[in-house]
Amino acid sequence: MVTLSDARAAFVHLPYLAAGKRSRNLLFWVSLSTLFLMAARYAMLASSNREYDSYDLNPATHWNGTVDARARSLAARAHNATLGFGEIVYISLPSRSDRQDAMHLLASIHGLDLHLIPGVDGEAVHPKSVPDGGSQLRPAELGCWRAHADAWRHMLAGRQETMLVLEDDADFDVNIHKIFERMSTQMQHNRLRVAPPTEREIEAAPYGLDWDVLYLGQCSDYASPRKDLAQAYIDQDAPQRAITHEHFVSMLQSLGVYGKAIGKTRVISPSYGPVCTLAYAITRRGAQRLLLNLSYLGLSTAVDVDMLNKLQAGAIRGYTVTPPPFSAFRLNNEKDSDTKKQLSSEEIEQQKKEKDEKEKDIGNIAGTSLNIRNSARHAMLVNLDRTNWEDYERVIPSKKGTKTAVPVADPSEEHVAQFSGTLEEEKAASKEAGQAPLEEVTDSSETPTPSDAASNSSNPSTDSKSEEGPADSRGEQTGESPTSVEQSAEAAISPEVNTAEGAGDETNQEKSEETTENMTDETTPGEDNVKQTKTKEQEAVTTAEDVSLTIAT
Repeated sequence: MVTLSDARAAFVHLPYLAAGKRSRNLLFWVSLSTLFLMAARYAMLASSNREYDSYDLNPATHWNGTVDARARSLAARAHNATLGFGEIVYISLPSRSDRQDAMHLLASIHGLDLHLIPGVDGEAVHPKSVPDGGSQLRPAELGCWRAHADAWRHMLAGRQETMLVLEDDADFDVNIHKIFERMSTQMQHNRLRVAPPTEREIEAAPYGLDWDVLYLGQCSDYASPRKDLAQAYIDQDAPQRAITHEHFVSMLQSLGVYGKAIGKTRVISPSYGPVCTLAYAITRRGAQRLLLNLSYLGLSTAVDVDMLNKLQAGAIRGYTVTPPPFSAFRLNNEKDSDTKKQLSSEEIEQQKKEKDEKEKDIGNIAGTSLNIRNSARHAMLVNLDRTNWEDYERVIPSKKGTKTAVPVADPSEEHVAQFSGTLEEEKAASKEAGQAPLEEVTDSSETPTPSDAASNSSNPSTDSKSEEGPADSRGEQTGESPTSVEQSAEAAISPEVNTAEGAGDETNQEKSEETTENMTDETTPGEDNVKQTKTKEQEAVTTAEDVSLTIAT
């Protein structure tokens, strides 16, 4: 940046430039060269800070204002599944499966890995396990403390150096990775440090390790008496002024951020008055100090207020990001609290009547989050929205009058329907296609017996005669049509004929009975049905022949 001394030097050379235009003396060229070098210096500084400009409100302590390649690479870890921390955990009561579903849904959309720390029912905490001074705490406060203490203990059981702790109603911006990348750059060049960063921090700590607690989701806050200890930076995803809570607007103003800068600026400052534990990060040393001061040495009040007391007493060191990148998602009903008494159906109905039509309770869709420019919970409703039938209509428009789908032939049946070869070729093709042979799929009741084959060979017209009836049989034997046979029969009717017909009928009946008995003796048990059918057909044929002979006589 161009300093005040640079500007003064430029004004000093202006008279010489004016004189040089007339005399073209040596002073003109010296002044022009000086101004050119100053402009080049300003361009180089602006280029190095192009992405991360407007860092500070105060002079740097350990940072010259430039960002090297190693710092940028380390800040890029904010794009991993833990936002650059060693692990992300969230606390939720086992009974709040609705909130657990929401947290894992958000995590899957934004590429985050979450580990559940089960919440604790304060009634289940044994009296002997309550820290000294904590006996006056309400069950809800006691359960909240125990759940967070379990999270601190979980970190110490692992090997990670930092951990992000969330509660199950947290919401964040859709650009959460970019927000933490900018914050990492600031934390690596933190000018609020009391000691330079160690080689370990420079190599592998995106947010440094000189703090115990990093507040990222406080619901209220106020600055420390040291207003000069603040580091402001530009964040394009900071919440607009209209949706920033007045608590944080007042704190920004107390730290020197005013006007249009509110809405595009975040500030890192020493923690002094943060309330709520919606979202915060801890280092390994921080987890140790929290368990020491809020469990081993006693507990005086609710966990978030006791943490505040230890910050103000100087027992732990913390930094606060204002406005916070995490915010509580509120439904404005009984679901917002784990400890609120369940309302009766009459009370719920009364609340619904009192609500304005524009603010009608419609579940998660009506939820709100302050201090978030682009809520991740609202955005996922749009990201996961599907209009299936509209998509079909857009890509494959329906045709008017079409109500049913066009059947598609089974490919395995096409070669059978279109096959026109011999029987042997058809069998071979069926075997190749994986189908059963023809003999295996034929009904056994329709399989011809040897006797049927012999009968069919001796009398090939039996089937057709049995189907056509006696009238057709007469026509075939006399060579006349059925109509002429009927006419000749009517002309020859007489008492003698009738008698002859009766005698012929008796004779035919006797012959059919004898034939039936002979066939029954020769028939095997498995051929009964087939032989009975054959006998009936022969009776019909014999009767038709006798009638024809009688008429002809």
